Amino acid sequence: MGDGIALLQRRGRFLRNLLAFGWIVLALACVGQIAELNGRVSLDEDAPVVGLNALYLGVSVSDGLLAFTTFVVFCMWTYRAAANVKAARVPGFGFTPAWSVGWHFVPIANLFKPFQAMRQIWAFSHGGDRDGIRDGQSLLIAWWGLWSLSLAVGMVLGMAAASPVTPDEKHEAIILAIVNSATNLALYPFALRLVARLTEAQRDRLTAAGIFT
Repeated sequence: MGDGIALLQRRGRFLRNLLAFGWIVLALACVGQIAELNGRVSLDEDAPVVGLNALYLGVSVSDGLLAFTTFVVFCMWTYRAAANVKAARVPGFGFTPAWSVGWHFVPIANLFKPFQAMRQIWAFSHGGDRDGIRDGQSLLIAWWGLWSLSLAVGMVLGMAAASPVTPDEKHEAIILAIVNSATNLALYPFALRLVARLTEAQRDRLTAAGIFT
């Protein structure tokens, strides 16, 4: 087994653990957001950071840090998966490893290019197995649809939460946070399955000859 495949497996294992643990923390954060909506906890500047408020603050910070870490590791895993396809000299692969990740950071293009890259990585990792490619389409579409929705809601949430002035604006920001959390709670299991299946496909089907770290 090539070093590139082994590296992908290590990153995939770490990423799956992050997604699983992150889902739990995200669920707790969502519970806190619902409690905040009902006035049971508060993160306002004048609210005392004790008891449930302190717990909610800790969970919220942990959720943010875990989400950032998970995205970084997902990018590293995607880079390695694309690099393995490239190193295996599979003809027709249209993305470099760098751009398989880089398109996430290009406005407008980040709405469709990362999906196209992942779809090609999936297809070529299955080595022409039509059943594997066809079965993956619904998974890829669900993953990308939820990811796009999360990105869109997150952008609106960022603008709404930047400077809420009235109680109604704060209320709307909390509702958006709950919607964003719920979207990510649905997204994480699909992302976990995507990582597991693609990593397994490269291990079992992608030619390991010539793959390097």
